[in-house]
Amino acid sequence: MAKFTLKKINPTGKYKSFYEPDILIKYNRKECGTVYKKDNLYKIRLMVYKKDITEDGNPNCKWKWIALKGDFNDLDSVKDFLNKNSKAILDFNLHLIE
Repeated sequence: MAKFTLKKINPTGKYKSFYEPDILIKYNRKECGTVYKKDNLYKIRLMVYKKDITEDGNPNCKWKWIALKGDFNDLDSVKDFLNKNSKAILDFNLHLIE
């Protein structure tokens, strides 16, 4: 069974010290979301397909972002949460990017 993994992409360039690294959520080696930091807590955002193409007023895009309610102190707890609840998360019909 495939698992969720996290990939950290460090900023580059002259002003890299001003930015946090990007953390991608991958399932089966395909990108399906991101982890972001707010108020020193990590939060999860996933890309899911819309049930109705016009539900958010944008008929040009088949998917949308959703944010999960959980707050996490570290990335290990994010990864554990994703893998423990993978069955429920996969019910969202994730939009996977290669």
